[in-house]
Amino acid sequence: MPRAILEHVTDPLSVLLSSTAAHARQRFERRNGRLGSSTTVHAVHSQQWIGGVLIPAPACHVGTGTWDFTRFEPTNDPVTCGRCLRSGQVRESAAAVSSDQLALDLISP
Repeated sequence: MPRAILEHVTDPLSVLLSSTAAHARQRFERRNGRLGSSTTVHAVHSQQWIGGVLIPAPACHVGTGTWDFTRFEPTNDPVTCGRCLRSGQVRESAAAVSSDQLALDLISP
């Protein structure tokens, strides 16, 4: 977390929440997400959490059933959630996801 932000946060709980959220956002940078053992891949957007800090969350706003946002795991897999695909946020999340697969030029003679 940038030092300027930490200087304005004085209580230990706020410092802990802010740095935890910053770490989570960093893990999801330019990546999609999967909830727990689900095979569905979601686009990622920022959502307010405890104390107003921003954390990564499914773009479709699907409920996670818990306050534990660490169940949302980053992945490079493409988005498969229908609600996320219709949300318009997939381009933001998935467009930057890199693939190690080579593209083939399929031009027919």
